Parts: sequence; C-alpha cells; structure tokens
Amino acid sequence: MKFWHQYPFVRLIIPFIAGIFAAIVIDLPVFIPLWILTGILIVLIFQVFIFSKRISYKFRWITGIAVNTLLILFGFEITVMNTPKFENQNISKVADKSNVFIIQVSEPVSEKPNSYKVIAKALEFKDSLCRRKITGKLILYFEKDSLVRKIGYGEILIIQSYLNEVNAPQNPGEFNYKKYLSNRGIYNQGFVKSGEWQVIDKNTANSLKALGISLRTKFLKILEENNIKGKEFAVVSAILLGYDDKLDSEQLREFSGAGAMHILCVSGLHVGIIYLILNSLLSFLNKKRWTRFIKVVLLLLLIWVYALITGFSPSVLRASTMFSFIIVGRTMKRKANIYNILAASAFLLLVINPYILTEVGFQLSYIAVIGIVMMYKPVYNLFIPDNWLLRKIWQMTVVSIAATFATFPLSLFYFHQFPSLFLVTNLIAIPSSMLIIYAGILVLLTSPVPLVSVFFAKILSGIIWFLNFSVSSIEGLPFSTIRGISIHSVEMILIFGLTISLMLLFIQKRKSFLFYAFACSIILMFFFSYKSFKNQNRRRIVVYSINKASAIDLIDGKEDFFLTDSLLINDIDKIAYHIQNNRWKSGIKNVVKFHIDNKQIIKQNFYKNKNFIQFYDKRLVIINPEFRFYPTQNKMKVDYLIVSQNPDIKIAELTESFDFEQLIFDSSNPYWKINKWIEECSKTGVEYYDVKQ
Repeated sequence: MKFWHQYPFVRLIIPFIAGIFAAIVIDLPVFIPLWILTGILIVLIFQVFIFSKRISYKFRWITGIAVNTLLILFGFEITVMNTPKFENQNISKVADKSNVFIIQVSEPVSEKPNSYKVIAKALEFKDSLCRRKITGKLILYFEKDSLVRKIGYGEILIIQSYLNEVNAPQNPGEFNYKKYLSNRGIYNQGFVKSGEWQVIDKNTANSLKALGISLRTKFLKILEENNIKGKEFAVVSAILLGYDDKLDSEQLREFSGAGAMHILCVSGLHVGIIYLILNSLLSFLNKKRWTRFIKVVLLLLLIWVYALITGFSPSVLRASTMFSFIIVGRTMKRKANIYNILAASAFLLLVINPYILTEVGFQLSYIAVIGIVMMYKPVYNLFIPDNWLLRKIWQMTVVSIAATFATFPLSLFYFHQFPSLFLVTNLIAIPSSMLIIYAGILVLLTSPVPLVSVFFAKILSGIIWFLNFSVSSIEGLPFSTIRGISIHSVEMILIFGLTISLMLLFIQKRKSFLFYAFACSIILMFFFSYKSFKNQNRRRIVVYSINKASAIDLIDGKEDFFLTDSLLINDIDKIAYHIQNNRWKSGIKNVVKFHIDNKQIIKQNFYKNKNFIQFYDKRLVIINPEFRFYPTQNKMKVDYLIVSQNPDIKIAELTESFDFEQLIFDSSNPYWKINKWIEECSKTGVEYYDVKQ
C-alpha cells in the first residue's frame, strides 16, 4: 500500500476514468440524483475529519470505497452532462422538422476535393410558425464557389439544407465515422447548395480563438510569400502551426508507413521543442526569485499562445497542460512525481471534456510518455557513449524504442500496421522536425526584413525536402511497414499485459513478471491459432456499399477474388477506407482483382461466365443493363441475384425467369430506383437486401 501513497492522482484518476468509460458504453441519459452524490460526500467528510481517530485502522477500506464510489459516480455524471444528444434543445431532436437553420461557424473552413467542409454551432431553426433556439454542433458541406472560402470563423449564417443523421458504417470492418463524430458531439450533417446560404452577422464568437486563427492565417501567408509551396508548405504548416489541410493522401501514407506520422500532428514533441527554445531564451531571468516568477508567467503565457495559434487541438491542449504542471512544479522547488503530473493533467482535461478519453491521440500520448518515463533510464544506462554526437543519437534511439514499445499494442489495434524501420525514421524525422520549427520561427520573426526572411525560407525548404525525401525512401523499402495486422480488443489487452510484464521484468528483475509474460504469450498463441484456423476455412461472399460503385469480394480462405467496376478498381483510397479493414480482419493474404464485366474467369472453386458466377456451391447472377433474360417455364435456380448499374427491370420479370433465395441491390444503383424496387418486392413478397441501408 505504501507504493500507492506516492501516486495520489493516479489513485484518483483510475475510478474517475472507470465512471467515464461506463457512461460512454451505457450511452443512456441516466442522471444520478444530486442527493446520492451529496450523501456520499457528507459521509466521507464526517469519516475523514470527525470520526477518523475513533474508527479502527482496519476499517480504513470504508473510506477507500466511499472515495472510489464518489469518483466513479462523478465521472459517470460529468460524462452524461457533457453528452449533447441528451439535451432537449439539441439539433438532433429537431433536424427533421425544418430545412432553415441559423448557425455559427466554429472552425475555419476546410477545403475538400468536391466541397468545402464547415463545422458549425446550431443557434436556431425556422419553420412556418416560429423560430426556436437550439444547441449542438453539425457538419455542413458547401457546394464549391468563390464565396464559401471567405466564410470566417465565428460568422453567423442562415442556411437552407436538409440535415441527415450521420450514417453508421455500412461495411464490415469499416471505420465507424458515426461513432467518431458522436464522441465529438456531432450527430447530423447536410449539404448546402450555392445561393442557399447568407452571412447575417460577423464574428461574435470567442475573440481569443479568433485572434489565434487570424495569427495562424497570417503566418501561413508569410510562409507562402517566402516561396514555400507544394509538399514543403503542407509539411511545415502541419509541423509548425498544426494546419494539416494541405497534406495529401500520399504524404499521409508515406509518413504513416515510415513511422513518422507523429511529427505531422502538433503534440508533446512540438510543445516540448517550443518549451526548450523559450526556456533557453529566458534563461537570463533565472538569477533572482522575482525574475524567476516572471519567467514562469512568460513561459506559461507563450506556451498557451502557441496552443492558441495551433487551434487548441486536443494534442496541444494535453501537452500544454502537462508542461504547465511541470513548469509550476519546478518553480515551487518541488521534485514532482511525473506520474502524478501526468495523472493530474489528464484529470483536468477529462473534467473539461470526458470524451477526450475516446481520442486515439490522447491514449497514445499518455501511454507513450509513461513508457518513456519507465524505460528511458534503464535502457539508456545499458550503453553510454563518450562521444557527444553518439550520445545524442543514443538518447533519441532510447526515446523512440520506449515510446514505440509502450504504444505498439494500441497502434496495432487502431492502425493495423507496424513501421519496422521506425528507429531509422525517427533518427531523421525528430532532428528534422526540430530544425523545421527553429527555421520556421526564424522565417516568421524576420518577415519584416524580406532579404533575411527569404534566406531562412530557403534553408527551411531544404530541410523539409530532405525530410520528405527520407520518409518517402524509407517507406518505399521492402518490409519497411508490416501491414494487415488485425487484432481485437481482448488480444490488445493481452499484448499490453505481455509488454508491461516484460518492461517490469527488465526494470525490477523479478521472476514473477516472467511468469505473467509467459501466461499472456500462451493465451495469445491460442487466440492467434484459433483465428488463423477460422480464417483458413472461411468461405464468404461480401457485397460492399460504396456509393455509385459495384464491389464484391469472394473470400476463399486467405485468398480473395475481387469483382468491381472501372470507378473503383484503381481507387486505392476508397478501397482502403471501405474494404481493406475487412480483408485484414478476415486474414486475406492475396487479392486478385477482376473487372466485373470480364466475360470469363476460371479459377479453382470460382467460375464466371458473363453474368453467371459459381463460387463453391453458391450460384449468383449479376443483373445489369447489358444482361438479357426472358420469362421461362423452367426457371433457373440460383442463390442470389445481384442488381447492379441501374438496369431497367421490374421485379416481376425476375421472378418469372429465376428461382432465387434473395435479391441484392448493390450500391451502384440510385436511391430512387432502389426504393421503387423495394416497393415491388414488398408487394410480391420477394426477399431482398439493400446494401445502402
């Protein structure tokens, strides 16, 4: 028990997180009566301050139960209170009652390939009778025109749009965008056509945030004026200012595959670099007590100004909060325990927004720091080079090893890949990102003197070019990234158990941790073996839902025959988003692509002749505009009819020609046509399935 006494905030945050997690899982408006919380608090106060000396030490567990119960209930209640959909006036309750809304832009406009994306706060809705106040956030996609890009943060607009609930994932293994947005309090989205919106009031939002966005826009313009463009501009704006709109899918794939994605997201690394720069510049204030106080105030102010400029992203908030605790702790001349600092900063952030617990960045950053704190000294002490340069390289290597080792179970669970050359990448990426921040700040500071600013801009462009080239080269090497790893939550927990046991075995040298590691390994081997056996014997037909496209997977063990059309066959991004996760989950090792219009395909267990498909004992027919069929007395017996590419047919014609189990409408058909066919199916009693729904 003495061990736990060193970590009071760690002991407090565990039940608090348990309460938050319970509320998120239950997802119901269960409001705990105030008298219950008050009652527990009164009992706790009486026990601690009045009866503590009269109660025997062996009954101290009563206090522990009361404290933990109070924290669990507090975590639960604060989460329910921060769930917008439980509010009576939330826009999700009235989204279908009107198509005219008054909104306030809450984030800068973001450009997408076919539209402009706007995250907005709902203020009012209008119907034929009245205007009514509403609350909540929504996502709007504006039709592209020159006026939309000029919409500023905080402006109030009146729009005309039919709002829809965000769709749940429509394919197995697909990213749950609905849940992702729900955890951020967004439940509805809509499309706004040109001419169906109007600015009715200028910026009336948070003036501090407006200032930060204005500064960031100005700094981005300075970088552009100094001839930093293209991929170099995309990288420096992400690393220095947290603006990632210009990063394309190829850059994201390369940085992710090489294990350098963390440097593109402004986080603890970037705030740490800014802190080191500021701490060094203000070191002259260390001489006296009152000047040290001024230094602390300036450090805190400047770190939070940087957070403001980067848009108060969750990762920057985490890092800024953490460094604020460290700065204050050092000023008070107390050697604060790092675990308590982490727990205290996390507790504060969770009180402000309990749903930050669901963010991958939040989970990864705290686990990474814990791993670095636990492993850095023991690993670093294994080998201490005499040379200064080798010592710095070894320090970065140890940090990379510790952070990666601690976070890789979570990375496997979320990202299904492992960058095997992460050490090489980080030895280049981390120093490069530091130099980019240094050079970027110099470009911004010297912008009033164009000649000097251009000089630093050329140096900055060179550093970014070198970083991009290095990352691209590393990612392109054979086996640089192990992809296709799919684990479920139980396996992730077991891998965490294994890594924690190995870390503690390395640090504390206790044999019991070897036993725990061995137990986790045996259970994991059982899970993996069972999953491999199940995947090896899997036979499955999957008709995917991808807007305006036909996509069919015929899964035969670890091999997959993929039938698709011209729209999708070479669209790597769409396949990755909608299909790839299901293939990884199914253990697919080899994908063979075929155009759906191929006349004949002959493979083992798979045969296609024009529109007819035989896969093991299942028979399918693809009904498309080119296929001709006629009523017959001897109906063809098949298992499934797949209606594709909007053919001009009636359901009665199909029933007269085929004897089938189920009719499947794929996603290449328009909504109105599918609805018409569904009405016919309902009248005739035909079994159908609409993949769009």
